[in-house]
Amino acid sequence: MKGYNALRICIREHTAGSTKRSQRMVNGMKKATLIGIIAVLAAIGFLFVYGQNSGQRVKIIREGDRAPEFRLLSLEGKEISLSSYRGKVVMVHFWATWCPPCVEELPTLERLHRAYFGKNLEILAVSVDEGGAGAVGQFMQRNKFALPVLLNPDQSVARSYGTLKFPETYLVDREGIVRKKIIGAADWMSPAAHEIIQNMVGKK
Repeated sequence: MKGYNALRICIREHTAGSTKRSQRMVNGMKKATLIGIIAVLAAIGFLFVYGQNSGQRVKIIREGDRAPEFRLLSLEGKEISLSSYRGKVVMVHFWATWCPPCVEELPTLERLHRAYFGKNLEILAVSVDEGGAGAVGQFMQRNKFALPVLLNPDQSVARSYGTLKFPETYLVDREGIVRKKIIGAADWMSPAAHEIIQNMVGKK
């Protein structure tokens, strides 16, 4: 009887040990699978950005960096360059009509434009809509916005700033340096926004 009980204990211990080893193996396989999935997703993301940027490395523009130069057509068909506004504070604002936060934010940007019109602040609302002037023009007319709009349907300028999600805003000083970067929507008529802009516009 004692031998039988000892055998049962031995079998239970062996079974428990096997179960633990199996569980460790399963956990290890799950962890390896998860790491593999993350690596694949990271590779896909890299290839997407790499391909979208014609094989060039994407640089994320930060505060203190020089704002990349660009030339784009306005909604009226006029070519506009960033450097033509040197000596003024410029807001470079990337947005799209299909972006809900952008659409929600735009009325305050329109009011900001009207408040600072002719006061050394230039607002360049760079649309990344694939539909170009047709889609954006209808949107602006329907909402009675007078905000200066530039067209960047291939998102090339947005990518040169490292902007891949919208809206995103860069406040560029009189020397062409990015002094403030705002990711996401903002209330441009808020006291905080007014203070930031007034400080930049007030500097000579």
